[in-house]
Amino acid sequence: MSLTKLRTVKAVLFDMDGLLLDTENMYSLGTQTILSQYGKEYSWDFKAKLMGKRTDEVARMIVDHYHLPLQPEEWVMRSTAVYKELFPSVPTLPGVAKLVHHLAKSGVPIAVATSSSTSAFELKTSNHSGLFSLFDHIVTGDHEAVKNAKPAPDIFLYAADKLGFKGELTQDCLVVEDAPLGVEAGCNAGMQVVMVPDKRLNPSFTSKATISISNLHQLNLEQFGLPAYPYKPVTHVIFDMDGLLLNTQTMYSSVSARILAQHGKEPDYNFKMKVIGRRSQEVASMAVEHYQLPYTGEEYLQIHESELHALFPTCDLLPGVERLLNHLHQNKVKIAVATSSARNIMEMKTKLKHTEIFSLFDHIVTGCDSELEKSKPDPQIYDLARKRFADCPDAGSCLVFEDAPNGVEAGIAAGMQVVMIPHHKADKKYLLPATQLLSTMADFQPQDFGLPPFPSDE
Repeated sequence: MSLTKLRTVKAVLFDMDGLLLDTENMYSLGTQTILSQYGKEYSWDFKAKLMGKRTDEVARMIVDHYHLPLQPEEWVMRSTAVYKELFPSVPTLPGVAKLVHHLAKSGVPIAVATSSSTSAFELKTSNHSGLFSLFDHIVTGDHEAVKNAKPAPDIFLYAADKLGFKGELTQDCLVVEDAPLGVEAGCNAGMQVVMVPDKRLNPSFTSKATISISNLHQLNLEQFGLPAYPYKPVTHVIFDMDGLLLNTQTMYSSVSARILAQHGKEPDYNFKMKVIGRRSQEVASMAVEHYQLPYTGEEYLQIHESELHALFPTCDLLPGVERLLNHLHQNKVKIAVATSSARNIMEMKTKLKHTEIFSLFDHIVTGCDSELEKSKPDPQIYDLARKRFADCPDAGSCLVFEDAPNGVEAGIAAGMQVVMIPHHKADKKYLLPATQLLSTMADFQPQDFGLPPFPSDE
């Protein structure tokens, strides 16, 4: 469709499976697991016919197509058991977190309209609760208002209604889909449809979509009158360390949980969000007071650290870290670390396995630095890291990577843009302040901030 024919929209409705979450590969694996017991092979051509349909329809079609000695209800029971094991580990797809966060931050009404049942939705999103907290509404396929499944328009019309768009106003909604049935449903609702098809799908299936793109990074929001991404070019990048470069946060959480369990207490996630990114002495004192533990802050810290120090040398880099750091270094982009960890603790985490990758940084500022008086969320550590670059760039030329709300607040207070890669439970109030949201560093597009693109992205 020509760009001049694209209508301005005011709200966006998202499918989920195969569009926000990479569940289609999980469905394929789970379905084949059961079919293999009957000597059957799950074909892509048949799978394409199932995409976007409700669970009961899928079960009936599979049983009929493969002539299985099962009732559709039995297929649902068996497949549900398999998916229960697979779905909690499902990842998001490229560009999802960035787009959803940007629309929510810009005040654009957004909703999920998924054919999944409520129970399936909860299972698939169990490790993405923060991302889905950004949506204004979630409509599942088993909702009583959704009388007819896709390709009927019911689910999109109801989702639009929930956002305040009904009657003629429904055409002000944009549908984003991956499945042919979903595209048809959006068209039947009188809405424009952006399709992000599986690359294996026959191109003929994209003909009804308004536009077709290969991933959500490619969506040009301005074509539909939506706010453009506001990112500004940078020249220097500063990284937090724990939970951002290294997977140490799981270690902190597991040790804290064990100590609390000894006193009949459970971790408070909201408390964790308040302290993550602070210096260890502060966290220990705050934990003792919050949980009313029978220790001084120093005693708690000693117990905590004695367990952690045995774990730290085994920590791994998080996904996408090595690729990005090597890429920035090779392109002569100045990079630094600003971590609340003390120098000796930082070395404990990096010396055994990560000396080479940490040698790429121009400098590393730690929580025990003699010039550092205040910890995150105060901006001092990021300001100090900026000033220690040889060319002392202005704050607007620096990009911060953070996982913690306190760190995001510190970076923004320092006058810098902040890319947040949060814990999956961090909800809307913690996510919105960030400049950009990602589910993993592997999804970062350097060109968003005027940095050299990865070779494959050029």
